[in-house]
Order: sequence, then C-alpha cells, then structure tokens
Amino acid sequence: MKMTRYLGACGLAALLAACGGGGSGGGAGGGLPLAGLNAGPQAQAAAPDAAAEPASAQFARSKAALPGADPRSGTYRVYAANGTQQQLALDFDAGSYTMTDNLGAAESGTFAEDITESGTYVFASSRITTATNTSRFRVTTDTVVGAFPFQTAYSSPAAYAPQPFVAARDFVTTAAALDGTYNRFSVTRSPGNAQDSLILAMRLSGSGTVLELCNSAVIYRIDLCPTASKLTYAVTPGTDSAWVATNVANGDVASFRVARIGGQNVYLAGGANTAPAMQFMRIGLPESTNWPTTRGVGGATTGSWGSNLIDTANSVRTSTAPDSTYGSLTMPVSGTFPLQPDGIRGVNLSGSSKYFAMQGGALSVLVGARNPNTQGYLQLNLIDTGAAPDARNGRYKVYASNGTRQSLGLNLDTRRYEMTDETGTVAAGSFAEDASEPGSFVFDSSRITSPVNTARFRLATDTVVGSFPFALAHVTPVSYDVRPFVASRALVKAQASLDGTYNRLGINLTATTADSTIAQFQVANGGTVLYLCNDSGVYSIGNCPAASVRTYTVSAGASVDTWQIVNVANPSDIGSFAIARIGGENVYLSAGIVSSTPTMSLFRIGLPEHAAWPTVTARGGATNGGWGSTAIGASTYAQTRVLPDGTAGMLNASLASMGAAGPLNMRLVTFPNATIQFTSQSSKMFAMVGSRNPATAGALEIGLID
Repeated sequence: MKMTRYLGACGLAALLAACGGGGSGGGAGGGLPLAGLNAGPQAQAAAPDAAAEPASAQFARSKAALPGADPRSGTYRVYAANGTQQQLALDFDAGSYTMTDNLGAAESGTFAEDITESGTYVFASSRITTATNTSRFRVTTDTVVGAFPFQTAYSSPAAYAPQPFVAARDFVTTAAALDGTYNRFSVTRSPGNAQDSLILAMRLSGSGTVLELCNSAVIYRIDLCPTASKLTYAVTPGTDSAWVATNVANGDVASFRVARIGGQNVYLAGGANTAPAMQFMRIGLPESTNWPTTRGVGGATTGSWGSNLIDTANSVRTSTAPDSTYGSLTMPVSGTFPLQPDGIRGVNLSGSSKYFAMQGGALSVLVGARNPNTQGYLQLNLIDTGAAPDARNGRYKVYASNGTRQSLGLNLDTRRYEMTDETGTVAAGSFAEDASEPGSFVFDSSRITSPVNTARFRLATDTVVGSFPFALAHVTPVSYDVRPFVASRALVKAQASLDGTYNRLGINLTATTADSTIAQFQVANGGTVLYLCNDSGVYSIGNCPAASVRTYTVSAGASVDTWQIVNVANPSDIGSFAIARIGGENVYLSAGIVSSTPTMSLFRIGLPEHAAWPTVTARGGATNGGWGSTAIGASTYAQTRVLPDGTAGMLNASLASMGAAGPLNMRLVTFPNATIQFTSQSSKMFAMVGSRNPATAGALEIGLID
C-alpha cells in the first residue's frame, strides 16, 4: 500500500482555492439534501505548485526532519467543521503553531499542555475572548484532532468561535487501497447561520475506481440501498493525494482524500459550494460490526471540549463550554437495525435532541440528526486508549478567604496543580497525599517558608476545600500566608435555583485589620430578590426587626455563574455572589473588593438553613494558617490541629443554640478562655467565624465534612 505524507505541498495558492475541496450534497439519513444541491461536491480547484509552499510550512517540514526534533512537528492538512480546508504547522520543540486559512490568512501563536488533561494542548490566540479557552488539540501518529477559533462561516465582519477539526499528513495514493465500505457524516454551513447534517453509507470499489453513495432519507446499508437512491461516481487520481469522483449520470465532480488514521482509512472532504452557497465538512469511517467501549477526547461545534465515553448502552459527554460551564450528559445508545449500517448507532433517538455516532481506529464521531435541535452539530474525538483519567481532574473556581476569586487546575494523575489569581499570576507545583490523613493532599509551594506546610486540600464531587499560601489582602510588598478556600466547578446558572435561606459567615480584610460578619439572609421570588438581616444581633430572617431588613435585587452577573445584588434603598451598596452545589445543597460564596471601600476585601460563605444538627467530622484550614480535624457534636466542638510554626494541640469548646429568634442551623461556640465564635454546617461543609471582638474578629475556619 503506497501512502504519502502531506508536508505542506498544498501551499498558499492551493489554500486560496480551498486546497482541492469538494462541494455540497450527498444523501443523508433523516432527510434528503436541501433543495437544489448537487449530489456530489463541486469541481476541484487547480493543483498547487510545491514552490508556493508557505515559509511556515517549509520550516515545519525541515524542523521535523532535523535529528532530535519532535516527530509530531510538521505541517498537517486541516478539515474544519466550519467547512474549510486549512494548513496547520506545529513545532512541538518551540511550542508554536501557525494555522493558515483557506484565504491565505495566517494565525500564529503558542500552545502548551493543559495541566489538568495530560496529552491535550491549548492554543493561545487573540481570537479567544471567552471565559474558558476550549481551543485545544490532541495528537496521534500523523494526525491532530482538536478545536480552533476558526472564522464562523459567512460571518461579516469576521467572527471567530472554536470549531472541531481533523488534521492529517498521511494520505492514501494507491487507488486499490481506497476500497472499502464507509459510513459518512457531514455538516453544512449556509448564510444566515443555517446549518444541516447528512448521514449516509458509501462504498469505494473496483480497485478505487468506483464510488457509490446511498442518497436517501433513510439510512440504508449500501448493499440495501434502493436503486433510485444510489449515486455512482467514477474515481480517478487527482493531485496532491486527492481523488476526483465524477457522477456517471450528470457529470457532477467531487473531490476527497483518504487519510490513514489509527491504522484505518478515513474519508475526508471539505470546502465551499456556490449554488446554493454553503460550506461543508465530511468524514467517513470504515463500516464495522465491532462496537467497542471507547473514551474519546475532543471538541464540538457548540464550542465545548471534553470526553465522550460510549458503549452499547450509553454515550456520556463530560465537557467544559467556552462560558466555563462544566457538566456531563448521559444519553442512551440504540442497537443495530436491519437496514442500517452496523457502524452507525443512534444516540438519544427517543429524545428531542437526536444524534448518530460512529467510531473506528482512532476516531469517535457524533453528528446531530436532521431536526432543529441538533442539525449541524458535530463532535470529533480522538480515542484515548490509556487508563481513564481521574474524574476529579479539571479546573475549579476558587473563593479564597484573602478576599479573591481565583482558578485552581488539578491533575490527580500527575499530581500537579495551577493556582491562577485575578491578575493572571500562576502559582504551579506538585502535591502529594498526606500519609497521616488519607484523602488530604499537600500543596508544594515555594511560598511556604514555615516549619510545617499546612497548605493542603480535600475533595468532594465537583468541589475542593483546602488552604493555600495566598497573597495577604492589600499588603505591600506582597506577602503570602496560608488561608482557607472553597473551589467549585458546579455553580448554579439558573436564577430560580438560587432560592433558599442561608446562614452567612464572613470576614472583612484591610492591610492591617480584620472583622467578622454573621447574618442570615433569604433569596426568594425565583432568585430575583435577597433579604438580609443587617442587625447587631443574629436573627433568623423571619424574626429580624423590620428596620434591619435590607432588600436587594438579584440579577445576572458578569459571568454565567455569578449574580449581582443591588440594595434597593442604597444603589451604591452592591455585591456579587455565586451558589455552588456541594453535597446536593446550595452553598453561598462571595469574595472580592468591597465596592464602597477599595482598600477592603471580603469573603463570605453561606450554608443552608435547616433544623438538623448531626454529629460530623470536618477537616480543613483556618485563617491562622492551621490545618486540622474538627469533631462537631450536639453541644461540643473538638479540634485537633497543627499550626505553621509546628505547634500542635487540641481545642475544645461548647455549642449552644441561637435561641428562639436565631437561625436554626447556627451555633454559638464558647471556648474556655470565654472567646466566642459562630458556626454552621451543611451536608458537606462546616464553617466557623469569630465574633466581632478584638480577640476573634476575622478568624475563620472552613472544613469539608467526611
């Protein structure tokens, strides 16, 4: 079998002519093509001259040939879901890339491995303006599968969005090697944001001289395709590894390539059609009765990036969207049907959003069915054959008790982390499990200079609770100290789900002072209003003196998972908060600079009001830098802790209710030295804050309940 490796021979001149791309049409399961479409792609453009190869591609090719150079470096032909063929030059030694589009415009930048997902590399691009950069890629032999901020089809002025792509550099050039039966998925893009999907079976035979498509509203096996629905093309060699297919009935001309990916043939086509105007991408995998359980990683046309675990029963997509929304979607997978190819499976066919899936070799592909909810959707995944990564890997939004919001990236497999603050400063390092406290992990950081490292964390579903050496609030020059934090990747985005009554414990910080705040508040009316009991006493919201009730409006915040509050009586009194789902309950979180006092920062945590007060054990950190285990009983508090200076010991205190007028899920904590603090708990969280006296003001303890 003769193959050729594509290393940039489709240069700038070819890119201007869509690199020999084909056009529109082809039958689709679930619906015939749009009216007026030809059954095959439009005519192939003239072949490029190798001398027109861009300098970037020449560099990538020569770099790949250098002894010791990373073998993944080089130039790849890109088939993108926006319906273009492009050119991707990668230099793994320099960590740089150049993506040259079908008009000859180049976007260059750097890439780096995602610390939270080994083997995934993130494109840096000025085109990316979303909260989360989902433009990234993975690599296997001579193939790149990823997502890139391509221009949205027919956008004017140009708009960019992450779209999936397959890029290859190893193509079949011997006709006989083309033969096989394939399942082909296509997506189209038309002016006015119209899009469509096409699903069909096809066959290459006669030693690569005949192409047959089943152009029907029903997804037939090619052998069972009705005669009236079968389209036949004569196939001849094109240029630059392309093949030209000519419809024997009407002379329509198509162009395609067949790449070798994961030891199998993969059919690829893409480009623009003019009548009617549309851009398309097509991918075909060999028909097979084998349907293994696979886990693929890749992008989707919605802009999300994540994994897709698929077997004979379910398809489970776990992904992050550009707006930073993280989640999993499980959909049922259908079995085989007598008329349908074995290699195409329906996904969620009984639901309102229907898809079809195929997989083979190194690729797993999902396409939307031809209905308004899903048509035009495409998900391209590179199958990961290694061990499944730890499900806790990923990025979490941090609410830190130094009054900042940060981002924490964790990889439990490599034991690496990244803590990124609001200015973009990254503190990265390793972590290790604490042998003396299973389930606790210790951050290694150059910021730690104390005899004992108390910076550590514990995990629950979509939640991290711990302590980290954060910069002290408003202190100049910068100084670091270990402070507790709560981090979540399951923040509430539906306003109506904000409703509830919360016991809010918090601290206010300046460069030299700290204070405490203890109050109960209620979010009501579908998340549109917040009532806060702002009183020197600690009352339940129902017993709060009328003069002490502050009313705030609640509206969407700066991101999809934050919410803004504005005091109805004093519009300059504003704030921002989030609600995390922890242990099946809402937990209120807020951190940032006080709007009316720029020299002050705040941290707040609010736990849901309820009557139950179970006996629990929580492990976590405190603003004194300590880390410990706290046993909470009906009337007792007992903490075993260690401080950064090495001091270890046990603290005991008594608990008492807040009385008939106070919150039910709050206790008064009295220590032997007569100092007082206030505590509350949820199903997974424990929090305690000092009273507003000099001995305890600003003291805060946060723990994750076992």
